[in-house]
Amino acid sequence: MNNLTELMRSTRARLVLVALVAGVILIGGAWTLRAQDGADVVARVNGEAITKDELFDMMYQYVGPQALDELILVRLVEQEAAARGVAVPQDDIDAEVSAIAAQVGGMEQLQFVLAQQGATMDRLMGDIERTLLIRALLAPNVEVTDEEVRTFFDSNSHLFAQQEMVRARHILVKTEDEAKALRQQLVDGADFAELAQQHSTDTGSAARGGDLGWFGRGVMVEPFEKAAFALEVGEISEPVETSFGYHLILVEEKEQAKEAELTDDIAATIRNALIDEQIQQQLGTWLQTLRIQADVEVLIGR
Repeated sequence: MNNLTELMRSTRARLVLVALVAGVILIGGAWTLRAQDGADVVARVNGEAITKDELFDMMYQYVGPQALDELILVRLVEQEAAARGVAVPQDDIDAEVSAIAAQVGGMEQLQFVLAQQGATMDRLMGDIERTLLIRALLAPNVEVTDEEVRTFFDSNSHLFAQQEMVRARHILVKTEDEAKALRQQLVDGADFAELAQQHSTDTGSAARGGDLGWFGRGVMVEPFEKAAFALEVGEISEPVETSFGYHLILVEEKEQAKEAELTDDIAATIRNALIDEQIQQQLGTWLQTLRIQADVEVLIGR
């Protein structure tokens, strides 16, 4: 359930505000250029200067009106939230960031992705805060019935079913003889994690004592999967050959597959997902209404 909740949370963070802030991310630097000394030179071509004013005007010509419109919508959302006394707790923002990081492979990878896109963690958190503000402002107008929750569950019960899972460690070495020698040490009482740290060529898991965490079927290569799911808890495999080398596998925990039941937690997750879907459908009209009712004066490009 945790993975499904995180997926829905990160999908919300990506979808609800993506159209609203995409232009702001792309053009934000241009407004900074204009705010500084307009006479500053940004380049020279055969001695002839190109100024910040020229650069800004060119950027505005191509994407400026769209970016300005999106900045206006962002400001309207913030003003509406302030007028209604709606705020987003920092813990909620942090939870969204963690969910997105989990989707891309961890916090370090998220930082890398943001840097590649010319964005920052502060900007991402600001986008998430506005996304959650929108949800807080619109959610009171959205109603999801128990019948709708049940219908969604019945149509998508496979998403909530518990598949067969194992939690295992492994030691990977190059030769079968080396694997057999290490297995004998384990049978004689050696610590699996210590031997993994000392001998495993899988450096990623070796640093964790060979820990691979939880995984289901279809994740590992077939010989490894077959051996892992055949072992009992606490049992150490014979050497298992794969294209990577020879593995010794220790299964530490197992969970049997079971059909999904509509628990309170699952019902809450579904309800939130359906609320997010309705908010997404209403968002365009709601933003348009905010703008129509607001006193917006565009001074640039006149």
